[in-house]
Amino acid sequence: MAKRILVVDDDMMCLKTVQRYLTEDGFEVLGALSGMQAIHIAEETKIDLLLLDIEMPGLNGYATLEQIRELPNGKQLPVIFFTGRKDRDTVKCCAAAGAEGYITKPVEKRVLHERMEELFSRMSASREEQTVLIVDGDVELLKRFKLQLGKHFKVIVINSGKSAMDYLGNHRADVLVLDYALSMLDGVSIVDSVRKTDNGKDMPIIMLCDEEVATVKEACKANPANVYMKKPVHTEALMQSIQDQWINSAGK
Repeated sequence: MAKRILVVDDDMMCLKTVQRYLTEDGFEVLGALSGMQAIHIAEETKIDLLLLDIEMPGLNGYATLEQIRELPNGKQLPVIFFTGRKDRDTVKCCAAAGAEGYITKPVEKRVLHERMEELFSRMSASREEQTVLIVDGDVELLKRFKLQLGKHFKVIVINSGKSAMDYLGNHRADVLVLDYALSMLDGVSIVDSVRKTDNGKDMPIIMLCDEEVATVKEACKANPANVYMKKPVHTEALMQSIQDQWINSAGK
C-alpha cells in the first residue's frame, strides 16, 4: 500500500508542485491550504507523513503541529517542515518541535525524492532499533550526533528541556542523553520527572556536562543519572556508553 502524505502549504502553486512530485514517486498525496484544514484531515484520515509549511497565515506550522500532536493518530506522526529560511533560529525551532528535518523552498524534485527515500527507509529500519533521545542546547552538536549515531540507532534530537518532556509524554525512548545545562525545568529536575513516568522509571540516563564530572555528580546526588560524561564528548565514546547501558538494562 502506498504511503499517504499530507502536504500543507498556503501557496497553491507550491502545494500543487509538491503534490505532483510525490504522486510521480508513487505516494498517495493529500493537500491542505491552511493549518486548520490540515488538522481536520489528520483527524479523519491516517497519515504516514506530514509535510508542513512553517510560515502560514492564521495557524503557522508550529502551532498546527502542536494541535495535530493532540490527536490520537497524530502523536507519533513524522513531520518535515517546508521553509524559505535557513537561519539558526529556524533550524533550532524545527529541532525543538521534534521534526525529522526541513526542506528549503523552492522545493526541488531531486531533494524531495531523496528525503522521502531516506526517511521511509530509516523509519522501516528503525522499527527494531532502540531509540536514543538526545537533549542539548548546542544545535551543531545535535546535528553531529544525529548524523553519526543515526547510522546505528534511531536518534531523536531536541534542544530544550520542555520539548523533551513534551516528547516523552507521547513517545518512548530507550536511553536519554541529557545536557546538564538543560536538566532543570521550572526548578524541577528533569531526571526526577522522567523517573516518575511509566516509560522512564528504568530508562538509562547519560548526563553530558561542561563542568567537572565530580561537581555535577554532587549537584545531582538527589536525582542521579546513570553515567556522567565531560564535554567535549566524542561520538564513539557516547555510542559505547549507550550500548553499555542497554547491556546493563537487559541484565537487570
